[in-house]
Amino acid sequence: MKDEALGDIPASELVTLMDYCVWEVNHNGRATVQAWRDELSTRADAADTEVVRAIAICDEYLAPEGSAEALAAQAIAWPSD
Repeated sequence: MKDEALGDIPASELVTLMDYCVWEVNHNGRATVQAWRDELSTRADAADTEVVRAIAICDEYLAPEGSAEALAAQAIAWPSD
């Protein structure tokens, strides 16, 4: 995934895309996920629920496994209905 493409992706598609790209795609690790997170946070619609969830997916990946930060990000990314 090219970083510049994140700004063109509809917010409604970001959660699925980021979940796949962060957890399933072989990427360059933390630096890549941090760059994606940074780009998502600069979108004009960064406060949109779906963009916030996509950012949280990145935050979960970047946080130490099992940490309070990871669990909080997971709760945002995957709220229970």
